[in-house]
Amino acid sequence: MQQRKARNKRRNPMENLSTHLAGPVEKDSRVLQAELALRRNLRAGSWGKFMPGIRALASTFNVSPATMVKAVDRVRIDGWISNTTARQRFTIHRDVILQHKGKDAMLRTLLLLAPQTDRNETSNSTAQVLLILWDLLAPKGWNIRFHIDDYSGGKRRQKQWDELLQLEKPQAVLAILGTPAMAAWARDTKIPTFFCGGSLGDFKVPVAGVSSYKMIDEAIDRLFSLGHKNISVMLANRSPEYCKRIQTLVAEKFSAAGLVFSEKIHAPTTREDNVNVFRDGLSQVFAAQPVTAFICLDWREYVATMCYIQEKGLKVPEDISIICLSHDHSSNWSSPIPSHYHHPMEEIVKTLADWIEDINTYTNFELNANLSGIWQEGETLSSARQNN
Repeated sequence: MQQRKARNKRRNPMENLSTHLAGPVEKDSRVLQAELALRRNLRAGSWGKFMPGIRALASTFNVSPATMVKAVDRVRIDGWISNTTARQRFTIHRDVILQHKGKDAMLRTLLLLAPQTDRNETSNSTAQVLLILWDLLAPKGWNIRFHIDDYSGGKRRQKQWDELLQLEKPQAVLAILGTPAMAAWARDTKIPTFFCGGSLGDFKVPVAGVSSYKMIDEAIDRLFSLGHKNISVMLANRSPEYCKRIQTLVAEKFSAAGLVFSEKIHAPTTREDNVNVFRDGLSQVFAAQPVTAFICLDWREYVATMCYIQEKGLKVPEDISIICLSHDHSSNWSSPIPSHYHHPMEEIVKTLADWIEDINTYTNFELNANLSGIWQEGETLSSARQNN
């Protein structure tokens, strides 16, 4: 609880991601971050011959004047700036700055890319990743630059990504829910790139995330153990590669259990990100064969499935069981509470931060930390005997 309260007090890390070199800094390690921001501006030549005063700098970087004084003293000791009296302006020494190989070498840029989407889970996860990354990497001299790009459809957007590289000049790229097209681009540009979840296709980059494959595998076993034989995994608006992989998994699970697999019933796909299309998919499943359990990949699909079942006059879990592979902050307010998987985001992001900090890990394309979610029992799961 104390940790949660402490986190709530922090400033939103989005505020640190100005498109300009100067910008606010996080409260944690304030002196260090103010120092790094100051060095970044001096290195980039943001000012002319003289540096702004303490109060102006403190306002620019959103820290107290006392914190700014300490940061300025650290830079002054290295000879980047000088003054003869407390009231005299600080003179900038460009020749010293350009020759310096000290702390300015710590100033590294991480380009964080997130897909443009209206899925709440993706947006919430992106904010969580950003917050944890800032806590872990900012004190070590990393400058995190955040951009949203419309790559969730899987198309190659090389021009836009190349422009971002020119703009930010990052030492590393982290893509949330990366795509095979982005993995191919990363290998071409040779920029150290890491994925937080996503799909690699035929390419390889280091990836850490929650494995829906593992969760579906485990969820089917849970349902089988409760006597469920008619299980449907809805694959709505997912990439063809992903759908094929999951359909193969479900088919193998059914075959091993001596059951007949039907793609249209047990792993149906839809090609549009639309609630009406999703509901039509549910209708087709019900029309083909009564099912006793659904596995929903995300929270939106869980809510849509729950509403559809209730509209048909059925009850969860008495008539139909549901497992959701993701979680939402409002899940505990639902009735019944969903049986679902919690994603260990802190563990995932810490893994990524360790890889990014030791940038040489990029040469190891076999790095793969696909974790399973943490099972939360909930109240939407019951024996198939009660459903029949």
